[in-house]
Amino acid sequence: MTEPGISQTPPNSADSDNSVAGDTESDESSSLAFLQASSVTRMAAIGLFALALIYTAYFAKPVLLPIFLALIFAILLLPIVRLLTRLRLPQTLSALLVVAMLGAGLTVGAVQLAGPAAEHLDLGPSVMYKIERKLTELKLPLRRARETTEKIAEMANLENDRKPQIVVVEGSLIETLANQAQSILMTSAITVVLLFFMLAAGPSTASRIVEAITQTDQRRRMKRILLEVQWKISIYLRTFTLISLALGLLTAAAMWALGMPNPLLWGVLAAVLNFLPYIGPAITAAIIASAALLNFDSWTQILMPPLAAYALTVIEGQFITPLLLGRQLTLNPILVFLAVIFWGWLWGLPGALLAVPILTVAKIMVSNLPGTPPALRAAME
Repeated sequence: MTEPGISQTPPNSADSDNSVAGDTESDESSSLAFLQASSVTRMAAIGLFALALIYTAYFAKPVLLPIFLALIFAILLLPIVRLLTRLRLPQTLSALLVVAMLGAGLTVGAVQLAGPAAEHLDLGPSVMYKIERKLTELKLPLRRARETTEKIAEMANLENDRKPQIVVVEGSLIETLANQAQSILMTSAITVVLLFFMLAAGPSTASRIVEAITQTDQRRRMKRILLEVQWKISIYLRTFTLISLALGLLTAAAMWALGMPNPLLWGVLAAVLNFLPYIGPAITAAIIASAALLNFDSWTQILMPPLAAYALTVIEGQFITPLLLGRQLTLNPILVFLAVIFWGWLWGLPGALLAVPILTVAKIMVSNLPGTPPALRAAME
């Protein structure tokens, strides 16, 4: 029996389910919005951190560039130091001997190449005149266009002569060269001193850092990673350096056979610029072509030296280097090109030369460190 005036209706289960579902959807939407906001914040923080690193690397070039150079040279020369220590020489003395031999070799090479390089630089004012004289036959169809352009330029000069001109005189060429020489000497001095300390105390310092890890599993894993990374980096740098030296010797021999003056200079140029993928061979061929154009009259003699230099570089890049290094140490050509542009903009020519070794070191570390995203590893292949 129910009391009169009171209507008892059972609760509607569908309405309660809808309310629960609505609360769940609102919770999911709010959590999704929170995740999206947090991801955007995280990405913004990563972007600001990357910009801060680039800003720091750009303005810290006088300090960071010697560190990178010393690190690359230390990886290359550490096996020689270890060989000397096996011969019962102290670590410090072995490092000192290796650094002294490296400095003596570079000094002798620079002295031997300074004369031929200065001769070619002295030809700079007459280079354009000689090239224009030899290319006169090829520029006959463009003569009328050039004459028209000169007339327009003369008319513009007449208008400009009537207006007052302000000439801004900057530093002279001698001052610029003196500043560059001072910067090169400072970088070289810091690199040599830091290289000595890395060779003398670097291995022991790394061992103490690893042994300081308390957990046994982490210590073993860190030691394994360091040994593997160091081995692969040293294998790559030594192999690619030997390949570049062989390329330089073959280029010098080819230039000698083709009658080019100062063949050793072109061999050194080809070996050094080989560290600039895609761009280096083109620069080498262009410089050799300009030198051949100045020294020869026959078009066959002019074209043979740059074609020979470029052919040797193509054979090295397409066959020799992949055969010796294998697929494990090959790099994505897009990343290589972007790395050369980025480090060249950041640190100039030394940065462009260090771009590929730095990218290779980064790839080896990414491939060996645990927890690396698979997408990042695939992007560097």
